[in-house]
Amino acid sequence: MFTPGSILYGLFDLKIERKNKYAIILHNNGFGFIVATFTTSQKRAGINPLHGKNPVDNPNCYVFKAGVVIGETPKGEDFSFRKDTVVVPDYGYSYETDSDFRSKVSNLHKVCKLHKQEFIELLHTLCKCKSLPREYRKLFEAELKIQTQNQH
Repeated sequence: MFTPGSILYGLFDLKIERKNKYAIILHNNGFGFIVATFTTSQKRAGINPLHGKNPVDNPNCYVFKAGVVIGETPKGEDFSFRKDTVVVPDYGYSYETDSDFRSKVSNLHKVCKLHKQEFIELLHTLCKCKSLPREYRKLFEAELKIQTQNQH
C-alpha cells in the first residue's frame, strides 16, 4: 500500500477537520518512513490548466485532469479523478512512519497505482518547483533516480 506512486483514499484527521482525502505516496525509505502528499481540488493551477505540469515553462503545480486515465486500480481497471485534482509543492506533505500515517486515517485503502511515466512526470515537476522545501527535493530527486533506473 505504501509503495511510491500509490494513491490512497480515506477519512483523515487533519489539523482542523476530518475530511475524505486522496494521498499520493511519493517516497518510501524502506525502513518504515514515507512521504505522502495530499491532493487538492482547489483552483491552484490558474485558468484552463493542462494535464501535467502547470505552467509549462515555470511549474508551480501538477494537475491531474478529470477523466484522464493516470493509473490502474487494484483490480486492474483504469483510474482517473472525477474532478481536476492538483498537487502543489507547498501544501499537504506528510513525512512520518507508515504506522503514524495510518493512525490519522480511517477506512484507508489503495485506489490506484500511477502509471510509471505519470509518476516520473509528477516527481520531475515537483523537483522543478521553486517553492518545494529542500528536504523534500532531495528525497524526490532520489526517488526520481530510482524510478527512471527501473524504467529501462
